[in-house]
Amino acid sequence: MRMLEELERKLGYTFKDRTLLEKALTHISVSRREHYETLEFLGDALVNFFIVDLLVQLYPQKREGYLSPLKAYLISEEFFNQLARKLELEKFIKIKRGKINETVIGDVFEAIWAAVYIDSGRDANFTRELFYKHFREEILKAIKEGRTRKNFKSILQEITQKHWKVRPSYRLISVEGPSHEKKFIVEASVKDFRSIGEGRTKKEAEQEAAKNLIEVLKEANIE
Repeated sequence: MRMLEELERKLGYTFKDRTLLEKALTHISVSRREHYETLEFLGDALVNFFIVDLLVQLYPQKREGYLSPLKAYLISEEFFNQLARKLELEKFIKIKRGKINETVIGDVFEAIWAAVYIDSGRDANFTRELFYKHFREEILKAIKEGRTRKNFKSILQEITQKHWKVRPSYRLISVEGPSHEKKFIVEASVKDFRSIGEGRTKKEAEQEAAKNLIEVLKEANIE
């Protein structure tokens, strides 16, 4: 209970229903019923909305092509882990099997904001402002520094169009692991060149495969 109170102090929010916070912190290896998976599903949509809403507030005249690379970084697992460190989130997570890796921390981070949203009576404005209170400065700093996530699929397509006037193709090879920790394996190919990518979603795996194929093409002096 003291751990939950400590996290509430860090969040600046006291839960009316603390079981929501406990659920947001619980990995499926601890409880098959009361774990964070569904909250994470909702939290993913909420945090995406908070980030996009802030980007549109800051740059109302900018087009999607400018905003998309910023968004891609700001909703990435890497950035969520950076924000989670501010709350020292890792020490509150309950897990039995496996280690607390970046994926778990990112999922719990999203689940917590879903828990706040539900506990506040599904008050999206309140939840968004609390999120901004904690992380607005970090988000603005990342934007100012021009941190973006490259779209390797677009880069690869530019290379293949330039050299062969064709697009690369992507093939889902397999999906491994339990539902809460799926691993997608995708093959990217063009002409006789191929590479494999892995990720926790099909899109992530495609990006990784594209990135790896770009390296293969570079080794063949195709850029």
